[in-house]
Amino acid sequence: MTEENYRYRTDPLFLRNQFAGVGKFHIPEVPKAHFLDEELKDLLMIGFDKVGPKPDRCGERLVHFFLYDYRFERVWKAPERYIQRMQRYKGALTPDFSMYIEMHWTQQLYNVFRNRWCGAYFASRGIRTIPTVSWGLEDTFEFCFDGVPQGSMVAVSTISVRETQHHEAQKDFFLAGYSEMLRRLRPSKIICYGAPFPEMQGNILHVDYDLSSWRYMKKEPQEETILRKNSGFIVEIGCLKGMGSAGGGKRKWTPKKEEDERFVGKPGEIKSTTKRSGQVVKTKIGKDGYAVKERHYTNHGSPSKHSDVHDHNINWDKGYPDLGKAINYPDTDEIPEFKHFIINKEENSMAVVYGFDAPFEDIEDFSLAVMHGGEIRFI
Repeated sequence: MTEENYRYRTDPLFLRNQFAGVGKFHIPEVPKAHFLDEELKDLLMIGFDKVGPKPDRCGERLVHFFLYDYRFERVWKAPERYIQRMQRYKGALTPDFSMYIEMHWTQQLYNVFRNRWCGAYFASRGIRTIPTVSWGLEDTFEFCFDGVPQGSMVAVSTISVRETQHHEAQKDFFLAGYSEMLRRLRPSKIICYGAPFPEMQGNILHVDYDLSSWRYMKKEPQEETILRKNSGFIVEIGCLKGMGSAGGGKRKWTPKKEEDERFVGKPGEIKSTTKRSGQVVKTKIGKDGYAVKERHYTNHGSPSKHSDVHDHNINWDKGYPDLGKAINYPDTDEIPEFKHFIINKEENSMAVVYGFDAPFEDIEDFSLAVMHGGEIRFI
């Protein structure tokens, strides 16, 4: 073994074994941080991405990591490089590595480990550190609260699970984990970044999301006081950072025109719509009740761009039904069947059987059939 290989294999940042772990998964423990009540009055925070190499006027704030992960991955890779910067502030939260419910279970476990390891490291360097607590579904409860001693001060955020312009609030998901956190950790104080839900219990310190944003970081203290008094109701812009669904949860889009009603319906159904122009459209509804594909029986007067029958996949990433590029079928003999579920209800039975009258066209069709209890036969 060369000297270089030896140094790499024994590097503490490679091994990450500096801190004794607790619980089944040996998660590093973050020591309790102590703050005077006066220090937490009118508390504001500053994002890690705004912490510069030189002192600034925001030294009375706490450093937070309620940001997209790529903005603070560097603190995991090279934590020593940022210690001096964070030491200038009142304290720091632990990095909020995401806990999206769509993530693989082991990825969520790994992100909890990284959260607590960084917290233990910050504390070892004299930074008063408050654990940020996030969770996934119930199967993450066996590890997502580890590494936080009972009676600690903790931090949570409601920003990523609140109602947004295009998505409903993920309140039930959030409150389930929040209640479990209260039961297991019995925190002395809970810093809530963003407006708390009315159902949240405990000794909550609400940190104003708007006043903690970059817009007010350079305001003089007296200006901040005026802003606090006049801020009134803050309309918080939800983001997809943190926990809950990576896609933002259940969509909230509603049709504004009669012909747009074709984009919502029962999972698996095909809706047929005649638009004002006389064009006939068939729309396939996906498993979440929103359209996934559409067939147009017209070339839209552009035969060079559209065949007389063509399809569009429907994307919802922008919060509304966005039709993709046309899928053309110049040869009419090659037009695939636009299939849908057949629903049969047997007498004296609560069972609903979903089936197909043709082979599956794609994985979406197969997934929908399985989800609704269809009996799948392989031929």
